[in-house]
Amino acid sequence: MEYKRRSKGDHTIYELKGNLDIYSAPKVKKDITMSIDKDRLKSVTLDMSSVSHMDSSGIALLANLHKKMKSTGNTFGLLSVTNDIMAILRLSSLDTFFTIYSSEDEIK
Repeated sequence: MEYKRRSKGDHTIYELKGNLDIYSAPKVKKDITMSIDKDRLKSVTLDMSSVSHMDSSGIALLANLHKKMKSTGNTFGLLSVTNDIMAILRLSSLDTFFTIYSSEDEIK
């Protein structure tokens, strides 16, 4: 899993690339959580357009980041979720749990 961070106004977007699974999720969680705390991020969005596979560890990562951001009154969302990843979210009934943006223009 590769990822890079960029800003769009007050929003922080992480562009993820590769598999979000048991092997990559712990490091991604550690790095993003550390950034949330250190930089006091108010809005985090994960760009999922280049995520090719996600397992239950990836789902847990999304849920944990969502909980962390929401518990402090901040926002968390997913951007450009692929059809394969959306199918996983639907199967676990999380497609309505997360805020999902089709394009960056929707992030406000």
